[in-house]
Amino acid sequence: MSRIVVLHFSPLELYPPIQNFLRGLSASNTSKEIYVLTTQTKLGALPKFTSDSEKIKIIRLGISAQKLNSFRRYSSYLFFYLGSIIFLLWKRPSAVLYYETISSYPAYLYKRFFNSKARIFIHYHEYTSTEEYSNGMKLNRYFHKHEKYLYPMAEWVSQTNEYRMQKFIKNLSSVTVANPRILPNYPPANWHSLPDKKNSTPIKAVYIGALSLDTMYVKEFSEWIMAQNGEIILDIYSYNIADTAKSFLRSLQSEWIILKEEVGYERLPQLLKQYEVGVVLYKGHIDNYIFNAPNKLFEYLTIGLDVWFPNVMKGTLPYITDKTYPKVIAVDFMQLEKFYIEEAIDKEGYTMSNNSYYSEQAFEPIITALLINYN
Repeated sequence: MSRIVVLHFSPLELYPPIQNFLRGLSASNTSKEIYVLTTQTKLGALPKFTSDSEKIKIIRLGISAQKLNSFRRYSSYLFFYLGSIIFLLWKRPSAVLYYETISSYPAYLYKRFFNSKARIFIHYHEYTSTEEYSNGMKLNRYFHKHEKYLYPMAEWVSQTNEYRMQKFIKNLSSVTVANPRILPNYPPANWHSLPDKKNSTPIKAVYIGALSLDTMYVKEFSEWIMAQNGEIILDIYSYNIADTAKSFLRSLQSEWIILKEEVGYERLPQLLKQYEVGVVLYKGHIDNYIFNAPNKLFEYLTIGLDVWFPNVMKGTLPYITDKTYPKVIAVDFMQLEKFYIEEAIDKEGYTMSNNSYYSEQAFEPIITALLINYN
């Protein structure tokens, strides 16, 4: 029996796109064995992701977390990579899909030395520049050097948007990427909700995701909200908030900026319906965030929320709306005194845009490619 193995070093709980992809796979008409090798997370607030299908088996090898001591961190690396290689040799999958350079090495060894006929699929949640590979973790740099062997023969190599793919290919120079693809991070179709043209008083805004003072406009946006004197309220749901950001927000002691407990991905659709505006706060300190159209952009839009994002995010600029709503607005977070709520929320003369950013459509090509000739 032919098998598929998915290598995803980072915990599945932190990446909704892989969760949506696995749901798409489980809904496919295939009887093939599908194994997902990943790690555990120490973030207990997040519910553990499980597959709703018997055809997908999730195996967690080691722990991935930022605050592990050196011994536990390196032990987890060894456990994941050695365990993954042994598993590949045991199951002999016909296809291997890996996510990010950090997951690539077992796929490289398997393809190059043990099963040259194995079909290789590659996806990157994030874009990593040449400088980041050079100055970042040595293990990632070593893996990237070897994964280049796979690009000319891989059946699928994807980034989340055209900007990232163009930079990715340019960085590789003499290395051929045989089958470059775009695979955006959309939410499921059942999230879709028609937007409301009316706004509440005060305006209810929401931020979902990790939070940092250094890499996000947390301080600038919070101070602007305080200056609005109750015209807008911001609720923040974060499973991964830097201590400095948490201390800053609590020091404000504001009834208009509220830190909430993180909620699971499955609860987001009902939660987001309570709001009018979803905000994105990345400063664009590295190319990954400059050339980014983040998950939360499409999650907000699919629920019907307007989106305010920093104008430094070039990857999101193509989604700016013109006379349609939900509105997508580029904001200069360094000059928020020039940003006016009344103008931002005004929808007079605007028509509703019934967007279709659905993960089912986005994942159909890669699921079809993975399963072709397997049924």
